[in-house]
Amino acid sequence: MTGAIFGLAYAHGVGNGHGSRTVVVTANAGGAAWTPDEGTTWFTLPGVTGYWAVAFASPHAGWLVGTGGRILKISF
Repeated sequence: MTGAIFGLAYAHGVGNGHGSRTVVVTANAGGAAWTPDEGTTWFTLPGVTGYWAVAFASPHAGWLVGTGGRILKISF
């Protein structure tokens, strides 16, 4: 992901039963991405563009909000 980051949120307690970790999710007009290691490695969320903010209530309930009132639920 390139350009300025408009939204960033930490999702704490992400895990698969073998321990938990914290991931960071970012959003900007060009896309959204997440990192499991504080930015060393990034993974894009394919097809997700035009979102400006991201927040998590839990690892299983996060939302990206964007242009035109769009809301996208994401979870880990």
